[in-house]
Amino acid sequence: MMNQTNNSPNRRSPRAFFKENISFRLAPRKWIRLLALAVTVFMLLFVLRYRNLYLQEGNAYGAAVLAFSLLAAPLAGFFIGVRVTTSDKMTLPYYTVIFFLMPIASMQMVETFNGKFIYNFSVPTFLLNYAVYLFFYLLVYLFSGRYHLSGLVVNIALYVLAMLNYWVDLFRGTPFLPTDISTFGTGMEVADGYTYELTWQLITASILMFLIYLLNKEMKNVRPFFRASRVLARVLSAIYVLVVLFILFCTSFLANRGYKPDFWDQSRGYHNTGTLFNFCLNLKYLHISKPEGYDVTKLSDLIDREVSKYETDGDSSTSVSLLTGKDTYKAGTATPNVICIMNESLADLGTLGDLKTNKDYMPFIHSLTRNTIKGTLQVPVFGAGTSNTEYEFLSGDSISYLPAGSNVYQSYIKEDDHMPTLVSNMKQLGYSATAFHPYYASGWNRINVYKNFGFPRYVSIEDFVDADILNTYKKNNDSYEYEQLLKERYPNRNMLLRRFVSDSYDFRMVESMYRKRDTSKPFFLFNVTMQNHGGYAMDYDNFKKGISIRRPAGNYEKATRYLSLIKYSDSAFKQLVQYFQKVKEPTIICMFGDHQPAVEDSFYESLYGTDLDSLSTEQTQQRYTTPFVIWANYDIPEETLDKISANYLSTLVSQLAGLPQTPYQKFLAAMYQELPVLDSVGYMDRSGRYYSYNDKTNYSGLIADYRCLEYNHLIDRKNRQTSLFTLTDSTAGTSGN
Repeated sequence: MMNQTNNSPNRRSPRAFFKENISFRLAPRKWIRLLALAVTVFMLLFVLRYRNLYLQEGNAYGAAVLAFSLLAAPLAGFFIGVRVTTSDKMTLPYYTVIFFLMPIASMQMVETFNGKFIYNFSVPTFLLNYAVYLFFYLLVYLFSGRYHLSGLVVNIALYVLAMLNYWVDLFRGTPFLPTDISTFGTGMEVADGYTYELTWQLITASILMFLIYLLNKEMKNVRPFFRASRVLARVLSAIYVLVVLFILFCTSFLANRGYKPDFWDQSRGYHNTGTLFNFCLNLKYLHISKPEGYDVTKLSDLIDREVSKYETDGDSSTSVSLLTGKDTYKAGTATPNVICIMNESLADLGTLGDLKTNKDYMPFIHSLTRNTIKGTLQVPVFGAGTSNTEYEFLSGDSISYLPAGSNVYQSYIKEDDHMPTLVSNMKQLGYSATAFHPYYASGWNRINVYKNFGFPRYVSIEDFVDADILNTYKKNNDSYEYEQLLKERYPNRNMLLRRFVSDSYDFRMVESMYRKRDTSKPFFLFNVTMQNHGGYAMDYDNFKKGISIRRPAGNYEKATRYLSLIKYSDSAFKQLVQYFQKVKEPTIICMFGDHQPAVEDSFYESLYGTDLDSLSTEQTQQRYTTPFVIWANYDIPEETLDKISANYLSTLVSQLAGLPQTPYQKFLAAMYQELPVLDSVGYMDRSGRYYSYNDKTNYSGLIADYRCLEYNHLIDRKNRQTSLFTLTDSTAGTSGN
């Protein structure tokens, strides 16, 4: 009886079922079969040609990925040259299964750019990533009703996003974030300075994209046969899309389970829990909520409460000195010239670990002591994001309360905002005010920003280099041709170091602007340099490397070029100081770095003695430090500050210049006494202890007060309490020539 049941004609083996419903046949046209063969041969030869990229030292999966890439060649040929046909009743189920499996292939394609393999994800992480990828598939399906179109649109978009993230992370050390979309134009302007090289990640991800495309094209006409089924499929898709949106943006479900952006290290977050998943997690933080307890009518009280902690003598004409913490600061009657220089990528990498070079790469700055205050500046960005450090300096705000990866200049400074900053206050005091940046004026939306900040004059490279030369350079991207054109047109100027305006020429222009100043007004200049900008992979005829690295051991070409550039910057700064030593008018110069350079990760790891993913909190903070130096040609205190964040620095400069203080500056000087450092994910007290913003500490109330003031300053433009951020007419009048 049992044998009869097993041999019943109504029960077929899986093999028989497969043979009856799915068949394979060669493509009927000869040219398609030849194309399949050609693609197979080309892919094999291409992968073999670049096999060394897979087998580089340190690539643990190199041999396995190389084997997959080689096997992908005949697989691609199979998809092109063989036609898969299914029975009518199996077509929809067969391709529906493939449709729901394709997000896994898409996930691996994207993560390949990241050097990640999805089997390394934990099960919950894998499922959450799958849910996000499926979300995009079903979102497109909701509108198209077709499997093929959904797969095509989604995978093209994912491939572009993944490649963009790959290059951005490689060049600046942080991944592509939602807020970068608004800065895309500026990113393209500076991208010319980088070198693009083929890697195993690019090859393998592109192969996967090609295979996904070939598989996806087989589904071009597949959709449910009956109208009711099509409606049901779209309804279910809509429900899924809404549920995912609700969980991502309207609940703390993921955050409560530890799935939120890695604000310490976005690259680490992208690598550990998925590129697309983390990109979507960051979307939630684009909106800036009103701080808890925010009340416009009480902002003045917040300032008074903090400042009153340091008032000791009841003298309203004095306020807390940022340097001493005592109620002794009083504005003077003089208005010295003030020159502020944000030096591109200026960093003292020797402070990070055991670095030994053939000679000091920063000898002049290291030797400065007389009439000098210098130290370590905590900045909000690493590797890129220049304008965020610039914003903190000019405004006194910290970007730490903004979404990770935000760019203030691109996202939050609106047309005709006229936001009060250091610039507008200097103008109130009767200063002339000039912004100077020897690169394209449009970068980081500076034309609009500088206008709103109050700069009446903005000097950019377009103001001193002929437009025809710049247009030729933009068109051809040939740095040698660019330099030759400059030498022909301006034979005695020697403008460039590599492909950017050198600090030496930049500072000579600063001196020239001073000589040509309006002598009826004190001189204020804000200069953003360009010499040390990223892109350290290439040698140039006009750039000689004077620094070599003796320790740590290794071949660090990018770091070597970078340190050589810093030596040039140091020499240029020496010339600038020597010039103003001879100037009779009192002049104060502040120079600081905007961020550390994106050189080899292995170089940083050697300095720290550990992988970047394993850095301690203190080491992570060190990645966001640069040097600052304040020098004057008259007597000022001489001191070294271990830590100060960029939001305080302009207040320090203002006090050293003896200038009147706004209520907000008085608040900052007082807050510095308790919290000398605030950065993107935490803060440090006077004892050197770091805290997360999520920690409940004795400083939580002060942080909350600061958040309210910043929110009013930047975000709540309609209700901005301008008097808190500007000088009163009577206060401004206490300072004169």
